[in-house]
Amino acid sequence: MPKRVAQFWLPAFLTLSLSMVLLALIQRFGPNPWIAPVSGGRLRMTPVAVVYVSWLLTLPLIGAMGAYLSRRAGGSTRAVFSSIVSPVLPYLAFFLVGLPVALILDDHVAHNLMIPALFVGLSAWVIFPAIALLAGAWPVHFLASRRLASGRVAGN
Repeated sequence: MPKRVAQFWLPAFLTLSLSMVLLALIQRFGPNPWIAPVSGGRLRMTPVAVVYVSWLLTLPLIGAMGAYLSRRAGGSTRAVFSSIVSPVLPYLAFFLVGLPVALILDDHVAHNLMIPALFVGLSAWVIFPAIALLAGAWPVHFLASRRLASGRVAGN
């Protein structure tokens, strides 16, 4: 197997797959998400934000698994952390495209599209999951780096 596949693509695919399957299972069977309260007292058709806290709490385990697999295959720091944040990249792409389009078409889009809600969604679906994945990956990467460094010293 090529190094790039073992160090980046396989851990990225497993991290993405596990996080999406877990999200689907939580949506179907798991606890209800936290729904951001509506400010201003007006009734809206959609909530401001839906945050699956139970999903966010399990993401560090998935991030740790991805970091372990990438690091075990000899992945660099860049490869490890790139493979870890891969589950949030589709959401990031959506917000990088959707947010500018919404800003451009603000006067021409239906009245229930709110620009602040896009920023809240960016936090709930990109920033918080990325932090959770990195929170699990950082200790694994740090411990693996220390173990490799001590192995090199002992082997000399």
